[in-house]
Amino acid sequence: MKLFIDTSIFVDVLRKKTVSSSKQLFDSSLEGNDGFISSITVAELSVGAHLSTKPDAIEKTLELLSIVSVMNLDDKIAFYGGKVYSDLVRSGLVIELNDCLIAATCLSIGISEIVTRNVGHFDRIGEIRAVTPEDLGFE
Repeated sequence: MKLFIDTSIFVDVLRKKTVSSSKQLFDSSLEGNDGFISSITVAELSVGAHLSTKPDAIEKTLELLSIVSVMNLDDKIAFYGGKVYSDLVRSGLVIELNDCLIAATCLSIGISEIVTRNVGHFDRIGEIRAVTPEDLGFE
């Protein structure tokens, strides 16, 4: 199963108290080589790792990133992400631009479901179905 993974799931795993369902999702992704992320997620995780006071934060982040395939943002994805953001602004359902770019990246590779802790954000984007690891059967 192809899984498009949001930044929030990485944060679950990188925290001191790892959420077991998110860890199981990554273990599953490692076995099947079917985890995908946006390069936007890489940037968000880099910020967290570089601001962290944990001495191994960068190493652990890079290790976790090595498990998934990174989908790079290109001009078409960026333009579509801008459209998604504009549509949400017009309807009063604003979320962060980064989330719109992540969603656009997900859709660009033919995946319409994103695994996230921010279900309320991504549910505002009509083409995306937002699910948690628990929704997928991970405990």
